[in-house]
Amino acid sequence: MSFADLPEDNQRQILSSIPCPVDRGRMSLVCRSWRRVIRRHRGQLEGRLLQPPPPLPWLLLCAPSPLWLGLGSDRAACVLSGGRVHHFLDVAPHHARFFGSHDGAWLLLDAGYPRAAAPRAINVRTGAVRDLPREVHSPTDQRLHRMVIHAAALSHSPEDARCVGAAIVTSWRDCATLSPRRRGIALWFRDCPWAFGVVPPGEGDVPFDAEDVIYLRQSGAFAFVTRGNHLRLCMPFRGQDNLLEAVEWQTRRFRPRVRLDVRARYLVVSGGELLMVVRFIPHPDHQPTSKFKVFRMIKRNDADADANDFPVNQYPLAWSQLDTLRGRMLFVGHGCSRSYKVDEYPGFEAGIYFLDDGMFYDDAVIFGNGDATRYPCCDNGNWTEDGRVQRCFPRSDLSDHSAPVWLLP
Repeated sequence: MSFADLPEDNQRQILSSIPCPVDRGRMSLVCRSWRRVIRRHRGQLEGRLLQPPPPLPWLLLCAPSPLWLGLGSDRAACVLSGGRVHHFLDVAPHHARFFGSHDGAWLLLDAGYPRAAAPRAINVRTGAVRDLPREVHSPTDQRLHRMVIHAAALSHSPEDARCVGAAIVTSWRDCATLSPRRRGIALWFRDCPWAFGVVPPGEGDVPFDAEDVIYLRQSGAFAFVTRGNHLRLCMPFRGQDNLLEAVEWQTRRFRPRVRLDVRARYLVVSGGELLMVVRFIPHPDHQPTSKFKVFRMIKRNDADADANDFPVNQYPLAWSQLDTLRGRMLFVGHGCSRSYKVDEYPGFEAGIYFLDDGMFYDDAVIFGNGDATRYPCCDNGNWTEDGRVQRCFPRSDLSDHSAPVWLLP
């Protein structure tokens, strides 16, 4: 009996067990019966019979060297395909450094070395390219400085006229090898040739050492989380000629907590709520990821046990740890974390998928002299609610140009 002769319920069950559209397409190339069933039920497959859930991110693993050396190529590992690699993607310029991604298969990247950087947004699906600013207007000396983007988030697609970008950057004034570099944030509007450096209002107890950025669609603001677990909310206002007219800032102070074993902090919107995901390592050095904790924002009250040490009127908020992921799969990455309902993906369970972005903000790595492999690219995997860390992705080579990145189909 061929596949086409099976009862429709059995066909539906088989089709539903192959959630990856790439895998379904490959099956169509080798099985005539499969192609006939797909054609016969195409209308049903797009509607009632097989309504696919939102596609899950792909993990883009970087090549160790540019292709002209013949030593490798970028690979995309697909969660829906059990972590298997899709090899046929020509996703980005060789030797590009990734600093984020956006829904609709957009990658944010530098197409050159830091001091000759050419930031771009490239669409893997359509081949569309949008240039991003390579200079930032400094608020201190009112001059244009060169910049390198570490992590960025976009409000809309790069092709949308409403698109606004926010990034954690390092900037410098001239091309001197030892020119002083400054960490900060930058905002830009689509079609503006440069970004605008912005400085939040002075908050002596809340230094602006941002670790992650995310766009909050409901409020229209960008949120930054600091190493002290505080939040800075930034809402830019566009003026004439796509220039920055004003910036509205809000600072949300949280009860301080000091942990030496934190590797990274991420912001993700899940179920309409802003969460902070904290990534831990066994010791304060470059060890593999050991666990995650997820926190939600709560208000403190005067009965707080440590209110005398950290007054509630000064630190009105706290991060409260969640004891469950509430049926969600979280994919965490700087500027591009996403949340998905696990019940829409049969066979999957709640957990946190992560990638090796430990060198994301290391100036010594990004501005190195290029004579050594700098990005390990090996600390990728999945953390489950029962505390297991699974290495569910293919082993990756070291990379001399970029950390891995999520590709959001």
